[in-house]
Formats: sequence, structure tokens, C-alpha cells
Amino acid sequence: MRTSLGIPYATAARFAAPRPIAFPAAPVDGSHFGAAAPQQLDGPLGDIVPGMKVRDTDEDACLTLNVWTPAADASLPVLVWFHGGSFVIGASSQPVYDGTVLANEQQTVVVSVNYRLGAFGFLDARSFGGVANCGVRDAICALEWVRDNIASLGGDPSRVVAFGESAGGGLLLHALASPSARGLLCGAIVQSGATSATLDEARAALVLEALVKEAGVGDSGGLRDLSADALVAAQSTAMVSLLGTVGMMPFHPMVDGDVLSAPPAAALAAEEASGVALIAGTTADEMRLFVDSSSASPPRAKVVRRAARYLGVDETAADTIVAGYERVLATDDTHEIWRALFGDNEMQMPCRAVLEAHAPHGPTYTYCFSWEGPTVGACHGIDIPFPFGNFVDGWDAFVGLDDDGRALSRSMREAWAAFARTGDPGWPQYPSARVLGRRVHDVTQHPIFGRLP
Repeated sequence: MRTSLGIPYATAARFAAPRPIAFPAAPVDGSHFGAAAPQQLDGPLGDIVPGMKVRDTDEDACLTLNVWTPAADASLPVLVWFHGGSFVIGASSQPVYDGTVLANEQQTVVVSVNYRLGAFGFLDARSFGGVANCGVRDAICALEWVRDNIASLGGDPSRVVAFGESAGGGLLLHALASPSARGLLCGAIVQSGATSATLDEARAALVLEALVKEAGVGDSGGLRDLSADALVAAQSTAMVSLLGTVGMMPFHPMVDGDVLSAPPAAALAAEEASGVALIAGTTADEMRLFVDSSSASPPRAKVVRRAARYLGVDETAADTIVAGYERVLATDDTHEIWRALFGDNEMQMPCRAVLEAHAPHGPTYTYCFSWEGPTVGACHGIDIPFPFGNFVDGWDAFVGLDDDGRALSRSMREAWAAFARTGDPGWPQYPSARVLGRRVHDVTQHPIFGRLP
């Protein structure tokens, strides 16, 4: 196994597009990971699932990637990983993302990528001389690096599949929707990353306004002069103030008319990624981590009112929707009803929209990850260690790892690698779905999609 860590693929000034770094013109140590992008080091997001805390950050040297190559003479398929973290935390150096097992067992080259996060990666800085979508630009720049250099590290540049979970999947999906990424990928695997949260210019302007206010600078240009720590602090407080107007992930890719001309589903429907093979799936209970079900279940009338506000419908319509969930779930537990409704709107319907958009234009597959952890069920993020086979940093207890879990992990590694080799993960195309759980099997449609409107 050849491991090359911390390879710089680009440099970037704050709020500017990345500038590629030639390889191997610059000396590369290769023995240790590069620093992560600036981020809040002790925020609540880092405790949601195991091993998400990051300690080493550097704004000026965070655009690095890592490569694991098996000892083989052949030109191998390539799997490129983009980490998650709500677009504001995370790093390719986290032990759960180590590519050794996946690369060596499946004879694939594995690459993991750092990209800019939060305001550094997803602020619309065009009004003061910068650009928008820096994080998406970083992802595309990294994929260009793979195209140009992976052959020298044992990879086949014609068989590159990118995969990512949560924000990493969302980042990948926005890159796939960009004309700038044409020809860089033969496939993409989006794990719980399809959302409807792509920003338009109006909402992006609200984010900039809130950040300027929280940073206490006179105008947006003053954001350039803040220390990285001060900008991260302002970003964290701005996120709270933006919850009601922009949503849970205000630092997010946007339609800028340059990198992105349309949100992913619309771009895919317009054949932007024609011919690219796509897997997009979800877990069975996405919002389990984000909805507190420890208290007494709220009255049904309260859930109806909450649903009306959240969905932007009147209470009569909301009552009908809640009644539908009561019927489909066969329960009157309002915690369970709200969690399903919330998760469907945030994750399941956007995933279905992406699949429907792409299916006429390229091989399209979906899955439902139904493995349940002992206290968290089939929650968002529980699938993270399975494609890598790394149940470290408490992941083994979090997922309730046993022999069935190890078998599921190997099954996913085999499917992801087969997809990189051939464009076929080994199960029928959409609308059929594979259920990845204690028992792996195929069904005629995604188990959650049948209850969607």
C-alpha cells in the first residue's frame, strides 16, 4: 500500500477562486495529513456523531488531498471522498475516512479531499471583489487534479467516481450540476446529500448582511481583514440569527450564474450530467439525531400547527398531511410523526427529485440504509464508517457493530468499488432500490418514497 497524505492541490486567497498547484513540482512530504479548513472547534455539531472534532486548521494551507494506492501494477478505478459536516466542519484527516481498508481490499485508489468551509467556502463575495461558491470551486479543482495526476499514483482517470455524505454529498451534487465539472467523473455516490437548500441571490445576500453585522465591520470588504478565528466566530453567531430566514445551513452552495446556473435537480433534468452514473440514497430515519424525542409527545394539534408553519400551508391541509403519516406509520406518536414528516421534506423528497431528474439521462440507482444503532436508529450519518470499514473513535458502539454490521460494511465496499469499476453497483436501476441493513436485499422502490406526496 502506498499512502500519500497532505498533497496540496491548490492555493486560494480569501474569497477567491482556487489556483491549482502543479504535481509533483512542489515537494510533498506525504507522511501526514494537511490542516483542515478553519471551523468552530468546540461547537455542538462536532458532537452529533463520533470523531468529528478537528484540531488542526490553517486557512492558507487547507486545500490538500490524500491518496491510498494498493500495491498493484494495473491502472485502478478511483473513489474520491468529500467529507460532510453541514458545510461548516470536518476534515479529510478524520480517522473514520482512512482509505486503507477500502483501497487494499477492493483494489481501488482512494482519494479524500479538504475544501473550504463556512464563510470561507460559501459566502457570496462578488459584491466586494471575490467570488461565490469557493467550496464548490475547490471540489472541482480537486477533481481536475485527480484527472491530471492520478495515473502517476496508480489510478485510471477514465474511471473516477466521487462519493460523499451529508454536506459532502451535497457538495458533490452541486459540482456534478456545474458545467465546470463536465468530463471529470464517470459516476457519483450521494449519501444523504440531496437537499433543496441551494441558495438564490436574495438569500445569499441575507447571509452576507448577517455576517457583516455579527463581525462588527463597517462593510463587507472588512471581512477580508478579520482573522480566521474572528470570521469563524462571526459565522457561528450569524448561523443562529439566520435560522428563521435562510434555514439550518446558511453557508451553502448558491446559484451564481457562473459555477452554478441552476439547483442540482434542475441542472440534472437539463442533462448537465448526461451519461454519468449516479447513486443517491438516504438513511431510513434521517432526522432522528435532530429531533428531541426524550420529552412527552406533544399534542396532535400542536404538531398540526408546527407542520402548517414549516410547510407553508393552512392548518386544514396540515391536518390532512399529519393524518396521512398516522395512517402510513400506523402510530399516533407525534414525535415519530413529526420526525418522519420533517425528514421526508428535508431529505427524502429532494433525493427523489434528483433521481427523477437524472434517470432519463444516465444510469441511476438508489438505496435505503436501514441499519439501526442501539440508541439512534437509522439516523443521518450512521452510514459514515460502513464504506470505509473503520469503526474507530466510538463508531463501533454508536452503530452497534456486530458480525452483521461487518458483513454490511463489506457489502457496501464491494458495491461502491464495483460502481467505480463498471458503473453498476450490483442492483437494479431506479426506481428499484437496495435496502442496506441487517439483511441486504432489493425492493421495487425506495421504502420511504412510497409515503411521499
